[in-house]
Amino acid sequence: MSIPLTASAASAADREAAIATSAEAIRLHREHNILIESGAERVIDRLARRDRPAPATPPALWAWTFVVKDMIDVAGLRTTRGSVLYGSEEAVTTAPCVEKLERAGALLVGKANQHEFAWGVTSQNPHWGDVGNPRHAHLTSGGSSGGTAAAIAAGIARFGLGTDTGGSVRIPAACCGVVGLRPRAGAVPGEGVAPLAPMFDVVGPMAGSVADCARVWRALTGEAAEPPRSLSGLVVGVADGCAQAGRFADLGAEVREIALPQEILTPYWTIMGAQARRTHEATYPRNAAAYSDGVRRKLDGAAGVGHREYRGAVEELSALRTGFSADMSGIDLLVTPTLGGPAPRVGCDEAAIRGEVGRITAVVSALGLPALAIGDLQIVGRSETDVLRAGLCWEAAGGGIPAPR
Repeated sequence: MSIPLTASAASAADREAAIATSAEAIRLHREHNILIESGAERVIDRLARRDRPAPATPPALWAWTFVVKDMIDVAGLRTTRGSVLYGSEEAVTTAPCVEKLERAGALLVGKANQHEFAWGVTSQNPHWGDVGNPRHAHLTSGGSSGGTAAAIAAGIARFGLGTDTGGSVRIPAACCGVVGLRPRAGAVPGEGVAPLAPMFDVVGPMAGSVADCARVWRALTGEAAEPPRSLSGLVVGVADGCAQAGRFADLGAEVREIALPQEILTPYWTIMGAQARRTHEATYPRNAAAYSDGVRRKLDGAAGVGHREYRGAVEELSALRTGFSADMSGIDLLVTPTLGGPAPRVGCDEAAIRGEVGRITAVVSALGLPALAIGDLQIVGRSETDVLRAGLCWEAAGGGIPAPR
């Protein structure tokens, strides 16, 4: 006669099973360069050794495996930023965003590979290997949080954390067929996260479904997003010929065409480039030889922005944000493709394609609005809860995750 497991024993078994599943997926996908293992011991081996008593009542994310992009500090692990210039010392503290997830019961199984310094749309990395795409072998994993998206697609982790400055959560979500949320600046604590361009940098969750992403969001912020039965009463603006617009009408929304302010990219790129130069002033150009050709070209291209040009760009950005807010009057949500063009192919020249691939996500970053990428569908709103609720409604109605073009 079998003896029923206690709740605590069942919780411990769930944890062990999750670790074993993740370890097997890591083994199966070792050629995809999804994780950065820069220490003496693999992260998952360290996790397996760790004694963690199972609680009688498991917390919200108990036995959910996750990865974090290697821009994010975890005590005792190295943070490489996808570079060879960093990671010689272990982090002494853990980023608050990671601490919240671990308190919710989640299990960190790895540091995710990425585009060097989180600046690129392909996660082609000459130092740690190009991140492969587990679902679409002919495509890159997108960038810069390509390793996080690939880990979810490969079954290495149930969810993960990425960073997003101009599309770095949403582009990989589109390329790898997962879900990624770019929140508003400051919605998730940024302490312990290496910067690129602080005005636009955010930390965002990624997962295999909107429901999982919403649950992680609640663990990070305490904000719950409940799925509505329909989108009746909402007005949805459609931009860039979004192929899924008709489905939103089927869900009860009124659909209207709206144009994105592409002109906002001019001040956005000025500000981002100037801030990135400042972020790297201690190591560039002094250690230029240790940078990849692609990031060197970006930093060189951003040189020479003085305080007057910078201040003018900030003022122009603010004015364009105000103007678009007026254009959005009466519109509750905005839907667009996530990618501005075809997903980047393996072996592509990142410099040649990044402007087109990221032209839509960068506009949304410049506007400072939260956005949810469900594969190649982007839902933009005024709050994270708004876009998650719309995504949950889409998912509940069988909308699925649109594939990359």
